[in-house]
Amino acid sequence: MKKYCLSIFTVTTLCVCSYFSSKAQSVTIDPKNTASSIIDAKSTIKGFLMPRMSQAQRTAISAPTAGMQIYCNNCATGVGPYTYNGSVWVPMFNTAEIMYTVGQSAQGGIIFYVDDSGQHGLVAAATDYGLGISMKWLNNSNMNTNAVRSGIYGGQTNTELIVDKQGNGTYAAFAAAQFNGGDYGDWYLPSKTELYMMYQVKNSIGMSGNTNSYWSSTEIPANSGFVSETANFVNFSTGAQTPASKSNTYRVRAIRRF
Repeated sequence: MKKYCLSIFTVTTLCVCSYFSSKAQSVTIDPKNTASSIIDAKSTIKGFLMPRMSQAQRTAISAPTAGMQIYCNNCATGVGPYTYNGSVWVPMFNTAEIMYTVGQSAQGGIIFYVDDSGQHGLVAAATDYGLGISMKWLNNSNMNTNAVRSGIYGGQTNTELIVDKQGNGTYAAFAAAQFNGGDYGDWYLPSKTELYMMYQVKNSIGMSGNTNSYWSSTEIPANSGFVSETANFVNFSTGAQTPASKSNTYRVRAIRRF
């Protein structure tokens, strides 16, 4: 037999008790915080449910308050509970044991490289910038940006250098830096090596049959006293890594590290 009782102990303390057969469930709300917590829930057969919503619904929350908590049922960074830290939504629990694989949809795009830990690597945007718009490497004119890093993770520094030198505009590095897929704000134009790594696994990351050419962020340095006029691109038909005039137009595919 079910019984329900509501008892007011003080003006500021409310205790709600429910009895289901012989198993007691209770929730105590104490605004005066005389105990260690303001809400004390006890149960052996029930759990606590926070608001459940999609990533789109979470993004649509207007001016979330720091400390707000929700359960996201389809977030690109993983299904589970999130809290708003005042600037971004972050997972509430340690996800260090999550092991990633090439071709997996996660971290805002499709993973194309995983390091030996299985927990960190590189992820590419799921689509080309602007759904296939071709862009120049330069903004208005040729200049030395010192974006000469060609190795793994080098594209992030390259992109920062290019944007700092060339400023706002319509060009490859700036477009990659402005991308915000998965609500991440740290996307960049890949270095020559990072872009070639994408080519090597293109069949696993949804780029099978792709024959387009893409800009890397790796600039070809000029001889002393001269201005650099070329940068590297990768042909996804042949895998060729070739210098080209910065005024040429190729596609842009942003990446980020995680």
